[in-house]
Amino acid sequence: MGLMPPVPNSQEFSELMKQAKELIEKKDAIEKELRQLEDGLLEAGIGMNEPLVDSQGFPRSEIDVHSVRINRNRVIHLRNDHKAIMLDIENMLHRVHEAKRQQGQEGGDDDVSGAGGQVDEDTAMETEETPVAFAIVNAVAPDSPAFSAGLRRNDRVVKFGHLDSTNHQGLQALNGLISQSENQPVPVSLLRDNERLDFTVTPRSGWGGRGTLGCHLLPL
Repeated sequence: MGLMPPVPNSQEFSELMKQAKELIEKKDAIEKELRQLEDGLLEAGIGMNEPLVDSQGFPRSEIDVHSVRINRNRVIHLRNDHKAIMLDIENMLHRVHEAKRQQGQEGGDDDVSGAGGQVDEDTAMETEETPVAFAIVNAVAPDSPAFSAGLRRNDRVVKFGHLDSTNHQGLQALNGLISQSENQPVPVSLLRDNERLDFTVTPRSGWGGRGTLGCHLLPL
């Protein structure tokens, strides 16, 4: 017969919740800085992949090439940090939930809280599903499939079909998915004013404009 794992006491449980909240605060800070950097790049008229030199190979005079390079590198580092801290949060929440389950078995359903506060289920769910946008809607044509579906300028694309920030390949995979999905509904998740919205868009020809979506997307 195996030994039962030790049941964490109130102090240990509170410490776990404190650590979880600290990780969530770090995650929020990373996301805030990411949004600021991405907004700055877009305001400068350039995203993460546009060329920094003109057709003759000279640095573009209308942008601060040095600052753009620094900000792009920072965005890359922050995106990697975000992926890492999301894994840390997921692991910590598993530990918190397991500790809570063990305490419930040991001492009934008594609520356990302490100096570190309590990590509730809503916070856990929001954290595990924190979205990272990989593209921004730069323009939407009126009466287009994208407009009819609900997409608007400056919406940030979190997910398009099965594509997200980890596999869009500089939007090349997105272009391929759109061309293969004509007349087929595709689920799309967006961020608008920091609120997540879900739509379904059906790419189609013959709507009266260019392309099958009728919107222009830029990579972040």
